[in-house]
Amino acid sequence: MTRINQQKRRFWVVSPNVRYDYNTVGLWRQASVTHKAVFMGYHPNDKGHKQIGYKFAHVICPNDIVLIARRHHKNPQVVGYGVVVGPFKRKLTGFKPPEPFGSLRTLSPFKALSGAPKKLKKLNIVRALGQIAALHELHPARRQSDRKLCDWMERQLKAGKSLRTTSGDESRYSSTASVRLANLPHYNELEFQMRTKRAVLLGKQREAALLGDYQKWLLEQGYELQIAKYKRLVCDAYEEERRNLIEAKCSASREYIRMAAGQLLDYAYLGRKFLVTPNKAILLPERPKPESIEWLVGLKISVVWKEGNVFLDNANGQFS
Repeated sequence: MTRINQQKRRFWVVSPNVRYDYNTVGLWRQASVTHKAVFMGYHPNDKGHKQIGYKFAHVICPNDIVLIARRHHKNPQVVGYGVVVGPFKRKLTGFKPPEPFGSLRTLSPFKALSGAPKKLKKLNIVRALGQIAALHELHPARRQSDRKLCDWMERQLKAGKSLRTTSGDESRYSSTASVRLANLPHYNELEFQMRTKRAVLLGKQREAALLGDYQKWLLEQGYELQIAKYKRLVCDAYEEERRNLIEAKCSASREYIRMAAGQLLDYAYLGRKFLVTPNKAILLPERPKPESIEWLVGLKISVVWKEGNVFLDNANGQFS
């Protein structure tokens, strides 16, 4: 792991929209988180376009800090940030890019984020991001908003601490005639449905562990999960701030996805007076095969899955 030090360094913001294609932004975000790298669409020797491709490959130096983020509809979209390691590269072993690109820089240490955690919003990150551009430099010596953001990134990378943790006791309770929100249960409080096969119990345990990891990940981003109760029915998780309704499954196979989709549609219908039109997603332990989830698009159901120690989704960060 690269050691963070106080040597003079520069700070950069690189957009996750590598090829200016809205349909592939989510794929590039997933690539950055999975491979701990930042990607540039322009060729490394291209001195046109404000020399963006050339600067990314040749001006950014090892020990510089790169923030992968952009402004989108006046809101910040943040993928993560990290310290540049080594020279630029044109490819990575085992990585198949979603579309052609110019070059990449590896980052270590690297911290993945989801959206823009509340702490970053307080630092006025939107102003620091500036205008929409593939690459621009932060100037902490000249701008107060840049300085606060750069200092924060350095502290986080040096300390290796989570951005935010909260206690389950801070959960809020809301109630209507049909839906009641409550804390996620602790592992030893979960009620596992015992049938004739031990596999049923193991499946429930895996779902509970997956949900616990997901809850921890979201807490670090400043989001809080609760459960949504519909009389005798219980949906696995609901995030009130972004109105995300989530059902967890222990497998990414098609039969589990089909089951979860039906449950989400049922929960959304039963809770329509309280939830209005929630964003629906299936939480899975791994990335599903494309052919297993293509049919979910028409139902407006997304998927979110675990990738190492972080979570990704196919909804451009809505659930991760």
